[in-house]
Amino acid sequence: MALRFVTTSLLALGASAAPSCASSSSIELAGSRGEKLNFEEGAIVKALCEEDAGVGLVLLQSGAGRARAISATSAPAAPTAAAATTKAAAPDGGLVLAHIPFNFGQTVAKAAAYGTGSQATATYWSVQAILNSPTASTAERWAAVNKTTKSNNDSIVWSDMNPDLLALSNVTGCPLYFTPGKYWPTEVAEAYFGNKTIFGMLRDPYERLVAMFRGNIANYGGSYPEFVATCDVNGAVRKMMTDYLAGHTTHSFGCTFVPQSEYFDAPFGIEIAVDNRLFPDSANKLFAERGANNLFINTEDILHVTGCENSWTGDLDCETKALVKQVYVRDFKLLCEKFGYCDQSENTCLKGVPQMCPPNLTAKELTATHCV
Repeated sequence: MALRFVTTSLLALGASAAPSCASSSSIELAGSRGEKLNFEEGAIVKALCEEDAGVGLVLLQSGAGRARAISATSAPAAPTAAAATTKAAAPDGGLVLAHIPFNFGQTVAKAAAYGTGSQATATYWSVQAILNSPTASTAERWAAVNKTTKSNNDSIVWSDMNPDLLALSNVTGCPLYFTPGKYWPTEVAEAYFGNKTIFGMLRDPYERLVAMFRGNIANYGGSYPEFVATCDVNGAVRKMMTDYLAGHTTHSFGCTFVPQSEYFDAPFGIEIAVDNRLFPDSANKLFAERGANNLFINTEDILHVTGCENSWTGDLDCETKALVKQVYVRDFKLLCEKFGYCDQSENTCLKGVPQMCPPNLTAKELTATHCV
């Protein structure tokens, strides 16, 4: 018996790390500190447990559809000096996450709820299975979250870890946690954001679209098999932009094509922009500055895409880049205003995240496009 998870990506954990369907009457999960947690038989178990000869985990796109592989290193991470310092008076540092899709929001939410290391990752996916079960009630979802996090006094429930944010937006049709705050019901937004400082990651539009192509997830960023077969990132990104400009994908694919700038709009917009180009160091710096000393992201904790590893922003031709600039004009302005990244011809990749730069980057830079 194997466990089918409903969440946003395929995590290649070993069978020993996976939650198990121990019997027909209960489902056994691992808590954030390795304790055994049992949920009684009911709709959740029936939805998640099924006969399967496969090994590992099959994950489905949260709130959208089937997902392809996104990887995370499962080796335990050693505590860092920043993570070992004195506890802050407020574990969240007075911060709250606004989750822009494809900007490592899941990684942040996972670390906030469960910390670092393979056990934290396994627990996160375990709970996501229940959170995204179509038959689970909000009360059952909160029970799963509370049961796995209450043993850790520093747990923070952000984004897709918050069952109240799984409801679909009447405006976008996406889960609330993927929807810009300005479109949330006021009572939900006030309960989640409160008087805390809203932060979110801001990513280079070219590089973000390349990541969507490499992820190749049918209902989260889109699947482009005709381009993936030859790793034609330029053709795929051009199609993404022409489809968007034609009005076909405004809120499709988990709101992944919504301009990041909309998540900065009032009310309930992002107040502190975190530089995605420097992730995870940029996020860890913010957490330390705000006194959230037990909130830390190690490189091994990051969930990231794989595939077509030689594809990068320098492979986009000038026509395609012009389309990207047309769609995301406000995003480029924000990058300039917030971080001083004002050269819209610059080619970038994420050097702090494994497999997010071409392995032959020096050679790729020699042939990269530079468009005015």
